[in-house]
Amino acid sequence: MANRAYSTPIHTWAFRIFCTSLPTLLAPIFIALAILWLATPDPVASGNAALALEAVR
Repeated sequence: MANRAYSTPIHTWAFRIFCTSLPTLLAPIFIALAILWLATPDPVASGNAALALEAVR
């Protein structure tokens, strides 16, 4: 039998920690950006002619 049959290599632990903590840290940032993106007015609907022209281009 192996001495450490149930041990896990450090790179596996690091990968697991990276894959579970990175989305946890980035999710609030992406949610905030999505809310800000939804809060910006549509240039065509807002009546700003210069922005409407740029949006059409």
